Amino acid sequence: MIVTGEHYTVTYDPLDQQLNFEGIFRTYNKDDLKNIKNYFSEIHNKVKGTLKLNFRKLRYINSAGIQALLDCLHYAKSQSKLKIKLIGTKVLTWEVKTLPRLSELWDQIEFIMHDDNFYESQGIIEQDDFIPLLRTQTRLLWPLEKKILVKHGFKSGMKAADICCGCGDVALLIAKELKPSIMVGIDHSLPGIKHATQLQKEFDVSNADFKLGDATALMLDDELFDFVICRLSIQIFSKPEEILKELYRITKPGGTIYLIGEDYDLIVGYPNAESIRQVYDKAGIYGKQMGMDLYNGKKLFSILAKLKLRDIRIDYIHVDTNNSDREDLANMIKSWRYFSADTIGKQLNIGKQDYEQLLKGYDDHIETINNPLGYTIWTVAAGSGVKRK
Repeated sequence: MIVTGEHYTVTYDPLDQQLNFEGIFRTYNKDDLKNIKNYFSEIHNKVKGTLKLNFRKLRYINSAGIQALLDCLHYAKSQSKLKIKLIGTKVLTWEVKTLPRLSELWDQIEFIMHDDNFYESQGIIEQDDFIPLLRTQTRLLWPLEKKILVKHGFKSGMKAADICCGCGDVALLIAKELKPSIMVGIDHSLPGIKHATQLQKEFDVSNADFKLGDATALMLDDELFDFVICRLSIQIFSKPEEILKELYRITKPGGTIYLIGEDYDLIVGYPNAESIRQVYDKAGIYGKQMGMDLYNGKKLFSILAKLKLRDIRIDYIHVDTNNSDREDLANMIKSWRYFSADTIGKQLNIGKQDYEQLLKGYDDHIETINNPLGYTIWTVAAGSGVKRK
C-alpha cells in the first residue's frame, strides 16, 4: 500500500519496518491527512518492537503536514505499544528544527540524525581545512582529466551532475569549459557548498547549481541526468554501495556514470623510492582504519560491472613531474602530509614514532619532487559505463 498526494508519497518498507516520507508535503486537504493517519495506524497495529519514520527525502512540510505527524504520534502514544524512531537529515533545515521537538512528545519516541556521523572520516573531510587539499588536486588533475571526460562521452548540452562535488572546483570547470546545459553539484559539506556557491557567483557561471545534500538519499528525480560524476569519493565512504545505488537511479537510460578512484599502490618515486613506498603503505593502512579504501582505483571495473552497465571504459590519469608543475605537485604532497599525519594521525591517536615516520616519508617525497633529477607519479583511475535502456 502507498499513500500519494500531489507532490509526496508515503510508503512502507517491511524489511526495515519503516515508513518512508518523500517529496513535498504541502497539503490542506483533510482527506490526505486522514489517509496518512489511517495508513500509519494500520501499519502500527501490524508490527511489534520499533517502527521507523524516515524523513530523509521529505524536502518540505507545511503546518498541516506537521499536524498529521502529530496525530500519528499521539495515536502511537495512546496505544503505548511500539517504540517510534524518527530519522532525519541535517541537510534539511525543517527537519533539524522540527523533528527533535516531535521526539519530546513521548519518551518512547527517539530522534536520530542519520548523517550526523554516517561515515568514519566525516568529521575531518567536511571542514574548511580540507578545501585547499581538494583545490590543489584539481589544479593538477583537470588539464589531464578534461580530455578523459570527453573520451568517456561527455558532450556539450548534456544535463550533468557531480555527486560529492567537494568544493565545486571541477563542477565549475566542467560548466565553463565543457558547456553542459546544467551542471548540478551536490555535497554534504556545508563549507564545500558555500565555497562552490561563492565561486559560482564570482565567476558568473549561470549553468551550474550547487546544493547541500546526502549522496545516499539524493532529493533528485529518477533518470534525470545524461552524465553523472562521482570523483575520489566512494573511496572515503564506508558503504559505497549506498551512493552507487543513487548514482544509478538518477542516471537516464543511455546515460553515463563516471567514477574516479585512487590507488596508493601506484604512487612511486625516485630517489627516496623505499621511503615513498613505505609512507603510502602506512597511509593506506591508516585510511582503512578510518573506513577509507585508498586502493579502489583497481576495483572500478568490478564496481561498474556490478551495476550492470555496458561499454565499461577504464583509463588511468598519470600526474607526474614530467607533465605537471613541480611546485603544484609538491604543494599537493604537503596537503596530504598535513591531512594524513596531523589530522588522521590525531584521530587515530598514533604514537610519536609512527607520526615522525609519516612526516619523514612525506618530506622525502617532497624532496624527490623538488630534486631537478627526481621523478614521481600519482596515478588515479577513471572508469565509466552506460546505463542500459
